[in-house]
Amino acid sequence: MQGSFLKEKGVFRITQTILVLSFGFLLAGCAALPKLQALVDSMANANDYDAAIKTLKEDANLYGKNNQLLYLLDKAYLEHLNRDYEKSIETFDKAKLKFDELYTKSLSKIAVTWLANDYSAPYAGEDFEQVFINIFQALNYFMLGNLEDALVEARDVDSKLNAINSQYDDTKKNVYKEDAFARLLTGIIYEAVGKKEDLNNAFIAYIKAEIIYECDYKDNYGGSTPAVLKENLLTVSRFMGLSDFSKYREKYPEIKFISLEEKKQKAEVYLIQYNGLCPVKVEEALAVPMPDGYVVKVAFPAYRRREYGIASSRFLAKNARGEVDICETSVGQPVGEIAIGDLARKKLRFIAKTTAKAAARYAIEKKQEESIVKKFGNVPAGWFRFVSSLYNTMVEQADLRSWRILPDEIRICRILLLPGEYEFRAENFSTHGSNLGEYTLGKYAVAAGQKKVFVLHTAR
Repeated sequence: MQGSFLKEKGVFRITQTILVLSFGFLLAGCAALPKLQALVDSMANANDYDAAIKTLKEDANLYGKNNQLLYLLDKAYLEHLNRDYEKSIETFDKAKLKFDELYTKSLSKIAVTWLANDYSAPYAGEDFEQVFINIFQALNYFMLGNLEDALVEARDVDSKLNAINSQYDDTKKNVYKEDAFARLLTGIIYEAVGKKEDLNNAFIAYIKAEIIYECDYKDNYGGSTPAVLKENLLTVSRFMGLSDFSKYREKYPEIKFISLEEKKQKAEVYLIQYNGLCPVKVEEALAVPMPDGYVVKVAFPAYRRREYGIASSRFLAKNARGEVDICETSVGQPVGEIAIGDLARKKLRFIAKTTAKAAARYAIEKKQEESIVKKFGNVPAGWFRFVSSLYNTMVEQADLRSWRILPDEIRICRILLLPGEYEFRAENFSTHGSNLGEYTLGKYAVAAGQKKVFVLHTAR
């Protein structure tokens, strides 16, 4: 009788311990982050950036201690959308430091994820998210007229991409290994500085951008080369008197462009449009039966698109005489496609890691079961096996964290204008060509040689 009681007591303690661990890890993984990020998403989607920023407050622990990077990324991007560029610069700088800190995180933090799940470790960001910081920082400085610091951010993309690519051997390279939009933006900033050596650097950046658009982006994301890149490539190569000009003129005979001297007599006005909301991560999972009745779960993340109506857009400038200049936007950065493609390339790595964790847990649990059989008998061991399988299916969760407030795509275009006052606006269209409405961007006077940028967020 006493032996039976001891067996039941031992089983109860074992069961209780495992369930406490299960629910503890489960709650740690779920927490309030998805709901909080969804709330911030909805506010950003409604262009209510003030409310979204107030929701985040000034508390880096609001998202949880393991999600401080996500907090900084969301806050900095919201400040950017809210045109508080100096604040955004400050917050993105903090995000950079956090990225660096997490890049060199201790192995002990990584080891925790083998016993529990990836939520047990700090979110260290996707590869492309790290480069996007530099892109938004470059735009922040550009909007403030600080071209030198904008160039520092743009040039830093090289070191970021080199660091990212060095993590993978040649057989496991990620889809995202270069960034065409970052190279295009670098060229635009160099050209804005205007010195001869800067124009040479602009030309090099434009060449890199064109190659990446035509190779990586076309093959992996179905993208094409933006019209403004072709125009700038022709203008700069002609100014420099390079033989390459003939090659690009032959390649793009339909592209209208003007000389650099003519361009200096006009204002360049860019529209950079953040369109839609990027995909969100969802869990895909398999229940895998192991020997002796154990069940383990193999879970990995995948992206799910968030639909929106805008398929194309155009930028308009109306002068005092009522004449209108119009420019169609092009996709410069297919953010959603980059996210989906990069994660899909890593799918086999996720499955391999999760399978290895499951096998390691199975080995530990099998030894523990053998110990229980010796001490308490087969019935308690059976209960242990059942509870262990429950624990395995509950604790193994795919890491669904991401910088989910990002746009699905970044569109770009540029209008060249004679000096004067203009009313600027943007119009959006559906896949069927229906006008989805327009955004008034304001009335501004522009001068010869001026470089002006409008940033527009249209998430719906």
